[in-house]
Amino acid sequence: MRAGQGALMVSAAEPHAEAGGLGESTLAPSGADGLTHLVFGLAPAEDSGSDTLGRYRYQAEVAARDCLTMLTEESIDFIVCEWHEDFVVAFTDGSVELVSVKHREESQGPWSVTELCKTGGLAHLFDRWCACECAPNVRLRLATNAAMKPSKNNAGTLARMCGPEPELTSGLTDMVKTVAHQMLKIRWKQEYLNIPLTPEVKLADIQPPAGFVEKVRRFLAVLEISCAPPQRRYITDVNIQRLLAPAVKSLELVDVDLEATYRAIVNRIEQANRDEEDRSQLAVYIADPTRVRYNTQLQQRISRRQLTRTIIYEEFEYTTVQPPTVPRGQTPVVAPGGIRLRRKLSRGQVLSDEAEFAESLRSAWFTTWSGRRSGLVGDETDLMNLSFDVLDTAFKCRRHARSEVNDGSAFGTEMNELLAERLTVDALSSTPPFPLNDLHLRGLAYQLCDECRFYFSEPFDTDEEAS
Repeated sequence: MRAGQGALMVSAAEPHAEAGGLGESTLAPSGADGLTHLVFGLAPAEDSGSDTLGRYRYQAEVAARDCLTMLTEESIDFIVCEWHEDFVVAFTDGSVELVSVKHREESQGPWSVTELCKTGGLAHLFDRWCACECAPNVRLRLATNAAMKPSKNNAGTLARMCGPEPELTSGLTDMVKTVAHQMLKIRWKQEYLNIPLTPEVKLADIQPPAGFVEKVRRFLAVLEISCAPPQRRYITDVNIQRLLAPAVKSLELVDVDLEATYRAIVNRIEQANRDEEDRSQLAVYIADPTRVRYNTQLQQRISRRQLTRTIIYEEFEYTTVQPPTVPRGQTPVVAPGGIRLRRKLSRGQVLSDEAEFAESLRSAWFTTWSGRRSGLVGDETDLMNLSFDVLDTAFKCRRHARSEVNDGSAFGTEMNELLAERLTVDALSSTPPFPLNDLHLRGLAYQLCDECRFYFSEPFDTDEEAS
């Protein structure tokens, strides 16, 4: 199964390499970046996609399907964009999959065998597979939004005959010959280095060179024709709901902004597609697989186009929804003490209902801190750092409030209003030790006030103040 179907098929196709083909020895020694696949030692025949990237948003969204699958499928190692095909999926078992994306407008109807070979990407995939010396660790996928013509011996039949374990084998020999003839005909008008040029005759009279038909048979054995990608107008919603949302749930992530995250991932894929500083400097492929050497410029080019789990994780966007004031599942507890806070609020002439709310927030902070603290030494450091921020804001609010009233007049009400305005999570100088909201910070402020760390009036002896 492919991205969008819950998992990716990771078993390599059965080896059918020709003499001189590449087996285990096709993998070059691992470099520092872990790129070991022969396919990444080949320079692409052409790379004009970066120049016209604006027209290929759909291609990026199809690549996003594999990137999202990579989050939960350990079998995928990394993805390289816009390389030999639209993107290449590298697997941890050493195999790679060259993926060609073909969007087809609904008005054009389903694909026929002839169209698949000519404009549907099959000839191009075949050419690139041959450039990889038909290595047994290389698989192919044609991903398209359009259906296959269901008529007998047409594209629908071809799709069922593809893969190492085809659904349909009856008539396979005739289908292989049909595809071979179509590719040879296409070669008359389009240059493919690995499709031989034959005399231009009637289609039925084409004489395939020796071994070509058998090579096409092996090509179909490592090919998958996938109609899983949705239509252009649906692909965004489908990818978010069927791939990103389940991945977020599986990874047990919270407060993920699904739409913003998806947009960021697709934008990152597009960036990888067009991140090409010097398209003219391509490494030369050394034909002898036992002497594969990597060109530094080629390595850098691959690195710029590479997408890993870490890179995709970095694109996740999170909502700004703050946690509840009283943690879910916890019983609110009345904080001990409180008499000094009440006396200070009273001296500052803070209204009684606001003073009562202050007591409730102090208890909410007490409940939250009791549940969040680990009991380790670091708790006190976390609390001290957070308290520094709260006290600094409280003192600034007091100075402002005092300057707004006549000398000797109460300023507690004004100071309390300034605290509510300025004491926010966004205004903290550092990230809090655990998720907090603005009311938690005010609750901590009232707790610090109860501990006589600051006043809502000029300082006085709270122990001598009548309740």
